[in-house]
Amino acid sequence: MHLWLFALLLPGLFSLTLAQAGTLTEHRFQARGYPGSQDRAYQVYVPDGLEMGPGLRPEGQAAEHQASPAPLVMVLHGCSQTSTDVRRDWGMQAAADRYRFILVTPSITRWDGLRGPNCWGFWMPQHRQRGRGEPEDLYQIAREVEQRYPIDPQRRYLTGLSSGGAMTAILAVTHNDYWAAVATVAGLPFGEDATAVSVLGVCPGWALFHPLPWTVAAMRAQLGPHPYPLPLLVVQNERDCTAKPTAGALLRDAQLALHGTPGHQTAATTAVGEARPCQQVYREDYGCRQTRHSRDGQSGSPTLVETVIYDGPLATDFRGDKDLGHYWIGGEQGEEGPYAVREGPSHPDIIWDFFRRHPRGGEGG
Repeated sequence: MHLWLFALLLPGLFSLTLAQAGTLTEHRFQARGYPGSQDRAYQVYVPDGLEMGPGLRPEGQAAEHQASPAPLVMVLHGCSQTSTDVRRDWGMQAAADRYRFILVTPSITRWDGLRGPNCWGFWMPQHRQRGRGEPEDLYQIAREVEQRYPIDPQRRYLTGLSSGGAMTAILAVTHNDYWAAVATVAGLPFGEDATAVSVLGVCPGWALFHPLPWTVAAMRAQLGPHPYPLPLLVVQNERDCTAKPTAGALLRDAQLALHGTPGHQTAATTAVGEARPCQQVYREDYGCRQTRHSRDGQSGSPTLVETVIYDGPLATDFRGDKDLGHYWIGGEQGEEGPYAVREGPSHPDIIWDFFRRHPRGGEGG
């Protein structure tokens, strides 16, 4: 190749290498025999340099040494979104490269009942029980990934936005024995009905929630006799007119009431110190404050809940959005897309920092 031609092609080759820093594979989950199961598509992104597990090596090729287990982060899209939006617009593929975790992005793909495009069915009783429907499908997808890749069993994490955040709260209960920590963004507490989402298309909107004792009782009925006090991160825009701030407060309060020690089951009795400014932001923090709650209100005790609260703008740059303060903030490596913005408290970085500090059984901080 002539040197001048190589010089012209070099920038493009370099960009291609950066764009394909890891390996993205498409998979198809086949519906199982339990009620409500569906065929589903999902993507797995493995950053470059993570070692392959036995299931990924060509047949007969031995490993030079044992592959190191990696964290698994499953991320659930919101309504009117896709797995591609999660990887690109949310900045999660870039976060996987940066923090070295295996990213799993399932798609709702097929669903039952009347619902908006690509919405997870969090309000339907058949989709908030172990052993059936969407929660079981998502759990089985995670197990399929573990058959192909070396996953650290102490570092399995789950997060999602909107209906994906509501489904995250459901799996934290139905499959409490599996996850190390979970994070909801503009999510809803376990067991909420469709009326918990404001669909008026105006601010401040209107929503109807179950009383806290009802939510705690519903969670307890699903958890079984020996639940794990799963660390929960609640990310909430105080100006969200779709998933209203009440939802974030109830997510926090239900977790504290269920898992806090006697006498330490409210936000006031479990808070550790004062709310502190959020550290992982891109350009603007929107007054973001982060608060930690431990099981007994002591600084040296394991984290039970952290909240990230900010006053973000209502409008986004994407023309199809409803401009109701309801979105994911992708940070510097994110993109402007459906219900996704770049500027503000960087969700990928904040969430990974929380996950990093909370392996299953770890003390956190």
